[in-house]
Amino acid sequence: MPPKQKQRTFLTNAQKLQLKQFWNEHPDLQLLAVVDWVRERFGVSVGRATLYRIYHAPVETFAGNAQKKKGRRVKFPGLEKDILAFYEENRRLGDSSGLALSDEALLRAAAELRARHGISETELKLSNGWLHRFKERHALRIIPQATGKQAATDVTQTTSAVMKEPTQDAAVKPKRKPRAPPRRKPTNQPSAQILQAECGVVESIEASEEAVTMGITDTTVSMQQSLASCGNASNALEDAAVIATVSAPTAAAVQPLKYLSAVAADSVTSVGFVRWKKHGGMGYENIFSVVNDIVSILRNVSCQINVELQHTSLPPGTSVIFKVWAGVELLGQCEHSVRNENGRSLSVLQLKCTLPAQTVIRVEYHAPGVAYNDSRLVLRLLGSFE
Repeated sequence: MPPKQKQRTFLTNAQKLQLKQFWNEHPDLQLLAVVDWVRERFGVSVGRATLYRIYHAPVETFAGNAQKKKGRRVKFPGLEKDILAFYEENRRLGDSSGLALSDEALLRAAAELRARHGISETELKLSNGWLHRFKERHALRIIPQATGKQAATDVTQTTSAVMKEPTQDAAVKPKRKPRAPPRRKPTNQPSAQILQAECGVVESIEASEEAVTMGITDTTVSMQQSLASCGNASNALEDAAVIATVSAPTAAAVQPLKYLSAVAADSVTSVGFVRWKKHGGMGYENIFSVVNDIVSILRNVSCQINVELQHTSLPPGTSVIFKVWAGVELLGQCEHSVRNENGRSLSVLQLKCTLPAQTVIRVEYHAPGVAYNDSRLVLRLLGSFE
């Protein structure tokens, strides 16, 4: 009878970090003593070669998922990097607006990136299982779908009812045909939105069947709730410098995710324009551009503009922090910051507007002090027209 093969054991990332901390606190211990400590502490026996690799590995190697044991290599590291960058960009925007990227939107974006990398569906299947492993690899938070458990239960119950209905119909014939529901009279409900943005507060009058584009989610309502201290929304409509009007997209006009992300090239003092450099994006090449520190619109588009300006803390009595211009037209201005800590402030402004081709987007800093180079500008395509 062949000897029983020894079962391999592994330490989780959290256990490896504890081991490295123990080793740093007791650098004079012999390797065999460390083996005994691991056996007593974690209840597993690991070889000296494994301990040697853990000892010489940097701490960053074990960052991420604390329960992960084996560091498997991904099949397409370039695609993995782009998907993670997309997730981080949207998580940053979601943290400032209160909305999070859904699993469904992340899977759709991953499918677009897979096609851009020339990877076929047979080579990489983007299933829920793949999404779960992707989040485990990078220790990403699990975002529940918008429908929730109750909606899933309702769908299951509805499906069961639909499956049972043919059997019941076959057994008992209805005595009379059910009456069709009455038609609703068409209403002249406006399909346009009136948007005004002051300090990131964007109040909208939306059509009831507004389509939601995937990717960077529309954060209008959440920003209005989280920044309620910036002032009364009804007064904001009277005090706004510009009211931008944009038609709400219909379901047929929903665009694939296309956006441009830019960061400030350097710091700027008041009063001055922020210079930008490209940071990332997807499918924006023929729509938006960053050339010579200037962000431009290349086509006639309907787009969403998100500005996050990091700057020095504001003194009392500051009236305007920054303004957003489309050429010589003022799109909106921010008058209050949303966060203040350690001498720094964050001010956020979100706009939706329809702009012609060759429009230059500029952000002008007005508050006392400095706007820092970690400020961001994101342009997201909502629709295009000739």
